[in-house]
Amino acid sequence: MSDYPRLLEDREVSVARAGEGRRARLRGWLDGYDGPRPLYRIELFLDGDRFTATAEDMFESLVRLRRQLEPGGWAIAVQGARRDTYPSGMCRDMGGGMRTYVLRTGEKPSGEDLVDTLADAELDQIVSVAEQEAWHAEWWEAATGRRL
Repeated sequence: MSDYPRLLEDREVSVARAGEGRRARLRGWLDGYDGPRPLYRIELFLDGDRFTATAEDMFESLVRLRRQLEPGGWAIAVQGARRDTYPSGMCRDMGGGMRTYVLRTGEKPSGEDLVDTLADAELDQIVSVAEQEAWHAEWWEAATGRRL
């Protein structure tokens, strides 16, 4: 009997569109491994629709899910969708992207800055994938003196 798929997250989260907020069911899975690479899946059940995305870590699965939701104007209120959060390579490789860092301009994060990627966040902290990636690039340059 296989240990996969393994349910990692199953709960209600806040989603919003044009100021209209509601709750939706979020589920996160570790589906197994393709050779040495893990395969994570995230699902969101919203208004009778099921949105699904898969990737090698949960943060990237969330990014892909958000890209599906954004054209419809939807945002999902989880820590991994905040402007100022982004996982390190180690968070992704060793932790499957299940945790991410809260970043501060010009500072390198510490263990105290780690939050669960799929934990609740305030809707006013949530931005688009493009905004999050642009802010991360700015943070990286300020913290390291190098461009991404």
